[in-house]
Amino acid sequence: MQTNMTTLMPFVALALTASAHATSQATVQIPANTTIPATVRIDITHNTFGSSNDTEARNHSLSGPMHITMNPNSPPWANIGQDSMNLTLGPALYNFQFFCFPFIGCQNLNVNLSSVVITMTAPATAPLSGTGNYAMSNVPVNLNAVYSTTGIDTGSYQIDQAANVTISGRLTQTAGVAKIDQFSLGSLIFDVPAASLPANVASIRLTITPNLSQVALTGPWSVIPSPDFNGDGLVNGLDLGILLSAWGSEQGDINGDGLTDGADLGLVLGAWTG
Repeated sequence: MQTNMTTLMPFVALALTASAHATSQATVQIPANTTIPATVRIDITHNTFGSSNDTEARNHSLSGPMHITMNPNSPPWANIGQDSMNLTLGPALYNFQFFCFPFIGCQNLNVNLSSVVITMTAPATAPLSGTGNYAMSNVPVNLNAVYSTTGIDTGSYQIDQAANVTISGRLTQTAGVAKIDQFSLGSLIFDVPAASLPANVASIRLTITPNLSQVALTGPWSVIPSPDFNGDGLVNGLDLGILLSAWGSEQGDINGDGLTDGADLGLVLGAWTG
């Protein structure tokens, strides 16, 4: 029996394009019981006394995952994408002093910072250097801080606001495990909403700078085929045609279950660009 090469060609082409345009991915985690140093600066503008600031340093627990993608589909990778991040700084008690005057002394403000949650709200990408270093500028995140105060102000507050941060780090891999170290988020800036300000205070700004330089996030990486089978940067009818030609086989499997079926069709339609 002679094999019909015309019939096999779409599957051969699919196997080649799927392999060429697959993506590596990993969910990297911060090790349990990780503690990092951080500094918090508070700037206060008072309607009568003017402006004053103080900076204090404390240690915080740190936890949370990040999901990353890497291209091409095997090392050495040329690009990194970060499509989710949810990091939590744990509690710490800070003691600040403001508006210090001779013979009168300082005004004390104690801030019990319960948590700071940093969540990515849009994906970001960056090229990797030859040593795996990268930097992503103006990455949109949501900052959520819960804290209470005593001293010159007493109350409980929650700040929930959008911000942009610069994310940098170094990506390496060993034996199927991806590792991000030399990690940095820059400074996280919160402005207290006007409705939450104490009487006669015009503004309060919190600047939180976590030191993540000693943190290493790790996790196994794997290869996932891309819905862009033909590698033209679009997911459209051409890719749908390739998927349908592989229906019932493993050639167009995107979700890794070994079969090209409705689940893979859903992934193509979900990534559709037209």
